[in-house]
Amino acid sequence: MSDVTMAHPDLPDQPITVREDAVSHYQAAGWGIVETPPPPRKATARRRRQTGEES
Repeated sequence: MSDVTMAHPDLPDQPITVREDAVSHYQAAGWGIVETPPPPRKATARRRRQTGEES
């Protein structure tokens, strides 16, 4: 089975990937099929805060 990317109108920035056989279940709950899946999110690096003097 293949996977399908779906999105919900109330959660437009949170697409999900489901198995093809579960699509009708998600469609009944308001999810719609997304034709082109969004690109994967890039990880963002976090800076460490400097506190006091370095040893």
